[in-house]
Amino acid sequence: MQALEKLDASDVLVTAPTGAGKTYIAVEAIRKVFGRGGKSWYASPLKALSNSKYEEFIADFGASNVGILTGDRKENAQAPIIVGTTEILRNQLYDTMHRGEDLEVDLVVLDEAHYLGDEDRGVVWEEVLIYLPPRVKLLLLSATVENAGDICAWLEWLRRSPCSWVNTEERPVPLFPLFVFPSGELTPLGTRRGLFAKIRGVEPGSFSRNEFPNIPGLMEVLDRANLLPAIFFLKSRADCDRAISLCGAPRRKSEEVKQFHRRLSGLLDSFPFLRNHQHLSILRETAVGAHHGGQLPHWKLLLERLMQQGHLRAIFSTSTVAAGVNFPARTVVVLQSDRFNGREFLELTATDLLQMTGRAGRRGMDEIGFALVVPGPFQNPQLIHDLLKSPPNPITSQIRVNHSMVLNLLLSHAPEEIRTLFGASLATFQNLHREKDISRELDEARIELDKYIPETACGSVEQLAEIRPRYDALREMRRRAKKNLRRQTTSGSMGSLLVPGRVFRSRRGTPYIAVAHPQISRRSVEAVRLAEPLRFRRDHVRTHHVVFHRIMDLGELITPLPSLKNRQEWEALMFEATEHPPRPMRCRPEGEPTMPVPDAVREINELTVQLAALPCGTCALFAPCLKGTSHPFTAALQRHFEYRARVLTIQDQLWQSFLKHLRLLGDEGYVDAAGRLTRDGTWASKLRLDQPLLISEGIRRNAFPAEDPELLGALIAPFVMDRERHGDIQLSSLVWKFPGLAKPFFRMLHSLQPLRERLQAEGFSVPPMPFWATATVYHWAGGSSWQTVREISGMDEGDLAMLILRTADHLRQIESLSETHPSLAAAARRAIELILREPVLVE
Repeated sequence: MQALEKLDASDVLVTAPTGAGKTYIAVEAIRKVFGRGGKSWYASPLKALSNSKYEEFIADFGASNVGILTGDRKENAQAPIIVGTTEILRNQLYDTMHRGEDLEVDLVVLDEAHYLGDEDRGVVWEEVLIYLPPRVKLLLLSATVENAGDICAWLEWLRRSPCSWVNTEERPVPLFPLFVFPSGELTPLGTRRGLFAKIRGVEPGSFSRNEFPNIPGLMEVLDRANLLPAIFFLKSRADCDRAISLCGAPRRKSEEVKQFHRRLSGLLDSFPFLRNHQHLSILRETAVGAHHGGQLPHWKLLLERLMQQGHLRAIFSTSTVAAGVNFPARTVVVLQSDRFNGREFLELTATDLLQMTGRAGRRGMDEIGFALVVPGPFQNPQLIHDLLKSPPNPITSQIRVNHSMVLNLLLSHAPEEIRTLFGASLATFQNLHREKDISRELDEARIELDKYIPETACGSVEQLAEIRPRYDALREMRRRAKKNLRRQTTSGSMGSLLVPGRVFRSRRGTPYIAVAHPQISRRSVEAVRLAEPLRFRRDHVRTHHVVFHRIMDLGELITPLPSLKNRQEWEALMFEATEHPPRPMRCRPEGEPTMPVPDAVREINELTVQLAALPCGTCALFAPCLKGTSHPFTAALQRHFEYRARVLTIQDQLWQSFLKHLRLLGDEGYVDAAGRLTRDGTWASKLRLDQPLLISEGIRRNAFPAEDPELLGALIAPFVMDRERHGDIQLSSLVWKFPGLAKPFFRMLHSLQPLRERLQAEGFSVPPMPFWATATVYHWAGGSSWQTVREISGMDEGDLAMLILRTADHLRQIESLSETHPSLAAAARRAIELILREPVLVE
């Protein structure tokens, strides 16, 4: 009630544990606005959560009064209550600013407000808060904000209106931490004095790093102690899948079993595709499931509903989805004190653990929720004990400039107005005090650096700050291009010379003889090792795959080769090679390399010209500046830039980043000299994507077919990938398998290559553009089976579904270009219809 009372006079940030009733506050606030004829927007970070809230709000307010906007769904968009994702709300703010209008909303609810500090998506939350008109009331809800007072202070500073913080740390169901010894004995994790003493004797080193947790034993302990249902957090998807296979059938009453099977049967009627799911038999028999990013959206939804209704004994999940799960349990089982962040394993933070343990304890059913710490090779009970008593991590600004942001802000703002917007960011607010602490050090470093500036070719510190990183980037690109040329040349040489019968020596001097034509894509050749003892496998001589870079030199050609089954002749060859090694010959390319060498040479030449255009080559202080030496200029330069980076406010950093993006947009014809969008810039602003310029460039160069929806969807698919998953072997095999599809794909890449090079030269990120994504989506759009496209992609089902859903999101952006590119927009609309089918779409 306190939050609702304060919302009448101020914005409100509510921080409370999971299950403490934050949704009730949102519903009642929306009810109050609805009752006086106002409009509300409820924004969440997840489409699944938005779908769930949509159903709840329909039950509360009636279907005619609630709409949903998530990208996947657009229903009743003019309703007085809208549920959707934060990205859609941000896009609506872009549109209203462009039209010079005010957002027709009286209340905005931002659920999971701690996403403001999310590395990948926090920028969207911050943009919403900056662009939202101050007259619109704000209600922010979160379970995990340590510096809530600072966030409120920033909102007051930003919106010039009060912001109240309403906080409770009391969980509706208290949490009790437990520890299980390898013997199965349960004990409290800690006492008032700290970690329970006996637990310190269970050392992680006493467990094999390859030892898998005793899942059957843990399930038995939990069942015996009446601690089920449970959520197990494991380190990987494979571990989750393995864990459910180890669970046995439960001891349950016959009526409970009947209810479970009736409910499961009803859900399978709703999701018929899941009748063939690989885990369905395990689910039927054991009442446990694996819930992770590799699973289909339908399967995860089925498990969530079964768990919510009390039909499952356990869910096995990865810690990365802890924030998105919606199935409270009696017990949360923590099997390791680290988590994988997509690149490496890092120790859990207090926020990570709070998200995981927030699911422990079912409101209205359990008097206590439990967190069970399981010993193992990657477990640190002391860390878990300390984190449970620690506050969550503070939120820090994640705002950063991108081309989509710049295009959309230029729709309604002049560049200087945008600078003012950056000055209102959370980043600026959090860093205002940092300038004062180090300004003196920066002044001293600048005085020292100025002594050497007359000797430089740049002529000023400002020019030096711009030219130096550009020279480094171009030099690194040329180094990679030269390496690529060497690899191409070597592959071409080996391809022409390493024919069957060619004798060669490895770097260790071991003689070999090739017995098959080389595999250029693998850069290796199958050969027999002509060294004693000559090894045989079954009835033929053993062969090895030798990679090109381990070959030192090539020798004579021996033909014909004996059969691999002829031991006597191979022993004779081995003796000849050992006693009379062939005279080495130089390896010269005699055929076409795997890729056209002139293209690589042209790239090197172009980069060399760009490097030569910079003044660095004539600079007297070239080595101290770019290579690092004992010259005092090197130390002065490093010291200056270190302090400069720290003293710049984020506002200035954002502004400089904005100008960098603006220059490129101007060079590419999206912005004119006055900073206004051109015709191309105006329609490109509707491409609210991570890589709007590459897609708009493809549109301008007619790289995307308006007459072929299947191919259009396929060519858009590579743009959704943020990193490559497969190597050259996969590429070469797919190109060989789908040559007709490879032609338009590489034609598209060729048309985009100049822009890709310019983006890389300026330091902007460029996606990997994998061909397998094109092949996958093309066949899915063309009606191929789910199993077929899984085999093409080599992906887990959940990842494959995400690829298709994100491709649909990108196609929707192209669909929005109906006024300027009607044929392409129509093809995008048709492509969306083709790819959004079972088992991808969840409604």
